[in-house]
Amino acid sequence: MTTQESAKDPFEQAREYEQIIAEAVWSIRPTDVSWDSLVYVHNQIGGLGSSITKIFHQGAVIDRRSIVKEVAFTVDDLREAMYKPGKGSWLSMTLTVTPAGNGWEASYNYTDKPVWELGDPVNDTYAQELYLFPRDEEHIPDWFKEEMRGSTWTPGSD
Repeated sequence: MTTQESAKDPFEQAREYEQIIAEAVWSIRPTDVSWDSLVYVHNQIGGLGSSITKIFHQGAVIDRRSIVKEVAFTVDDLREAMYKPGKGSWLSMTLTVTPAGNGWEASYNYTDKPVWELGDPVNDTYAQELYLFPRDEEHIPDWFKEEMRGSTWTPGSD
């Protein structure tokens, strides 16, 4: 990381990462069918992440597409930039692009259990999350504590 990058305001840095993601989502937009929005959804707990772009028309999902794998690095950087000491980082995000292509809206979930389309993470994944993005006790949701119960993961056990 350069000195200039490290001196950036976290909000500005997050917007830059969002723009990279939005451009990647825009690059996979359909050109052969009508659509109302592209919604990129990313869930991340510990080392486990999943993402998909859903294409909507008239309120219904009409297609699902993956974006380039390199965006995963941008998403990791975004989570780091948005980490709040003692409160953790977000667990899921959505980024929506409309057909005008003139901007995006992003929202972040720090407390609710993400909806995983391909199965929930294992309990060790939750322990990894707290190692990577520590949270004070009052910022660990009850559902998170329950999911982590029985974890045996420690740094270096991978």
